[in-house]
Amino acid sequence: MLLSYWHATLNQPPLTGIDLPPTAGIVVVGAGVVGAATALWLARAGLKPLIIDRYGPAAGASGNNGGILAAGLAENYLAATARYGAATARDLYALSLAGQRLMVELIQQEQIECDLRLHGNLNLAIGEAQLTLAGATVAALQADGFPAQLLDRDAAQELVSIPLGTAVSGARFNPAAGTVHSGRLVYGLIAAAQRYGAQCSWGVTLQRIVVTNNSLRLETDRGSIEVAAAIVAVNAWSGDVLPELAQQIQMVRGQMLCTAPVAPFIACGFGANLTSTGEYGQQVPGGQVLFGGCRAIAPNNDVGVPAGEVSPEVQGALETGLGRLFPTLAGITIERRWSGAMAFTSDYLPIVYHPYSGLFAVGGFSGHGMPFAAIVGRYLAEAVQTGIFPNALTPLRIDRPTLQT
Repeated sequence: MLLSYWHATLNQPPLTGIDLPPTAGIVVVGAGVVGAATALWLARAGLKPLIIDRYGPAAGASGNNGGILAAGLAENYLAATARYGAATARDLYALSLAGQRLMVELIQQEQIECDLRLHGNLNLAIGEAQLTLAGATVAALQADGFPAQLLDRDAAQELVSIPLGTAVSGARFNPAAGTVHSGRLVYGLIAAAQRYGAQCSWGVTLQRIVVTNNSLRLETDRGSIEVAAAIVAVNAWSGDVLPELAQQIQMVRGQMLCTAPVAPFIACGFGANLTSTGEYGQQVPGGQVLFGGCRAIAPNNDVGVPAGEVSPEVQGALETGLGRLFPTLAGITIERRWSGAMAFTSDYLPIVYHPYSGLFAVGGFSGHGMPFAAIVGRYLAEAVQTGIFPNALTPLRIDRPTLQT
């Protein structure tokens, strides 16, 4: 498997682990950003959760993404309003905004060294039609009280110290955004949870959940464990352990590349819609540029393709696209390529599922889990203690009308 930039530069000692015990109070299945944040909230409440994962921290989408921590939804706000309705779209955007800010607070409170930089996110418009859409989106966001700015080409260029491509007509700027080192973020969340009493069992694959009268039994490749409650946060692999989610959450391969270092030219994260599936990236403190997306170039948009390898057509499109946005980077040396397993739903919203007492599952973040992780994790931690489905997560229920198999 190709190693992402985040894993290659983690530079942290392995997190301690224990053998799988026969019993536990609360188990969090999955050590991505959502599972890690959920475990931290549980540990802060004094509940000492056990985290299990088949690989280790950030092995899925969380350790193979662009490191963008930006408030917002997977869809454009106007499209989200048309799909979910104005009130629901507004509530969801507010949830993401609160989640983005809450993650920043967690990072700062727990002193997690993850290269957090709060410089916003620049979504570059390609051509006048995209700039018009950006203007309408900014107006809708501002009308609902959310931070957003429309920049013409000159104003966008002021945020970038190398020339923008000739097709760039302006940008939508999101001040409620930042960039992080994704691997160190997840590692730091779990390390903080361990300081509060959480434990981890690595190399454990959950195979089946058996519901009994008073407890749950998690059957794994390392044996069974009886638990009082469990939160399953395995995202793209949700259907492997909860068959009812296999019809709702699809694995999608996302590909990225990392360039050789160049002189600093942009402080904020950036994105564009060079293709219909969107592109995203950042320049990390060491000077490398990370750039991902271009799934639209792949057959069936890389839906259902396991992560690990990359494809020449998508990687070629990424190189070409980076050169279109920033012409001086055309032909730059590529140091690293990788892919990760994202999890999409038909309406681009995650699913929070509560099939049995004591059991919650969450997945399907559609490439946009970073701003939701801290706040969804907090609500899940509260829910597993009270047994009550949180009202704030009602738009994410599996029986919502916008979700189709």
